[in-house]
Amino acid sequence: MGDMDIALDFDPESSTPLYRQLYDSFKAGILDGRFAAGTKLPATRELARSIGVSRITVTECYERLLAEGYIEARRGSGTFVCKRLPELSLFASPSPAAAPETPAANLLPHLSRFGTAVNMLLNRPSIPGIIRLDLHGPDVAHFPRKVWARLIAKRMGRSGRDLFDYAFDSRGDPALRNALARYLAQARAVLCDPDQILIVSGSQQAISLTARILLNEGDRVAMESPGYYYAGRTFTSQGAEVVPISVDHHGIKVSELQKHKDIRMVYVTPSHQFPTGAALTLPRRKALLAWARANNALILEDDYDSEFRYRERPLPALQGIEPDAPVIYSGSFSKLLFPSLRLGYLVIPKQLYLPFRTAKVLADLQSSTFHQHILADFLIEGHLESHLRRMRTLYDKRRSILVRVLREHFGSKVTIFGDEAGMYLLARFRTNLTEQEAWERAHDAGVRTDRLYWPPGASETQHGYVRLVFAYATVSEKELQVAGRRLARAFLD
Repeated sequence: MGDMDIALDFDPESSTPLYRQLYDSFKAGILDGRFAAGTKLPATRELARSIGVSRITVTECYERLLAEGYIEARRGSGTFVCKRLPELSLFASPSPAAAPETPAANLLPHLSRFGTAVNMLLNRPSIPGIIRLDLHGPDVAHFPRKVWARLIAKRMGRSGRDLFDYAFDSRGDPALRNALARYLAQARAVLCDPDQILIVSGSQQAISLTARILLNEGDRVAMESPGYYYAGRTFTSQGAEVVPISVDHHGIKVSELQKHKDIRMVYVTPSHQFPTGAALTLPRRKALLAWARANNALILEDDYDSEFRYRERPLPALQGIEPDAPVIYSGSFSKLLFPSLRLGYLVIPKQLYLPFRTAKVLADLQSSTFHQHILADFLIEGHLESHLRRMRTLYDKRRSILVRVLREHFGSKVTIFGDEAGMYLLARFRTNLTEQEAWERAHDAGVRTDRLYWPPGASETQHGYVRLVFAYATVSEKELQVAGRRLARAFLD
């Protein structure tokens, strides 16, 4: 029977197809050397007869082994085990270890200014069983996975190579941009057409692209104080000077902004200020737009979670208040759907669109075409609105529980801010602890919260009080109650 004895493991009663069992047995024998390289295999008819299976089964097994490079067919000679197996092309041989001639610290390369800035991002490790109230993301357990899976199957069944190939249009899938333009006009009162929308890989890339295109080293960019940590670090890593502008319960203080000169750009979260939760009032919105026009400055509007309001209609976007407003509008699906989707968008004034599109191409060529197609179908079929309605109800319930728990344990010693919207709230505790001490006590008690970020030069002292941010969207009702008890022991004992 050929040049080798065949001993193959397979079970006719198994649910695994016979051809796959034969393939697995052949592959194992080739890799462990039982079937030596260069050895001739039996003909399909001969092997099928000897082991009692159909010739079609053996042919399917051989075809798979042939396609994956384990065997080769030689015209007029037969089929042989390959001398060079595919694993040799997949895995590199380890290099022999060599003792360094210089101390490891001296081997670090010289970092750029950007590399030095981002190298300072450090996180304290978590302890087992800790309740994470610092995770600013959605509860993905309630995402409609069956709907998403159906849309994937539908696309896989009808799409050609465009689903897996490079994107034809680097701006983003046209169907998604069209659906987004309609959604933003209805839900956020954004004034744009699809040709102003650029699909990006989340809100952080939106901020990064804006900083790289608009800011030179030494340029001044204003931002809310306290504000969004990763925005501030992005601006400083670009070499810009961050100008902190105070925030009160009406949002950013435009009167304070007007005292500064030569501001190139201002970064704001007007619909739900991060982290105080304040909403920028209409008079201040108009004043901010007037200031930007008068100073030839641009506004970067980060509209990260404005869809989640619990007592009133969502506030319209700053971008849509006036035609041709000097606003770059940013949004993301990370909090609306799930973070690993990594899709967001920018709505860009038409005169700036070309440099943004080019910068996106230079950054990563394109965002995932596959996910853009699925997301477009998700929007077009109306699933986003249904999902948002369900999540508003869920988050509102968790918000109410957290507010009640904090007030039960701390009474008049706690004040809640920003509790009518979003996926987090800000709590101010009356205590003699410093913010660092309070955060560490909470962490050691098994509750990890988020702290406020103050841009360089900002005044952050509030004697007799500490302020902590609680992101509650991913935390169960039971965990919220446990967290309240742990915090009470940490702060009050």
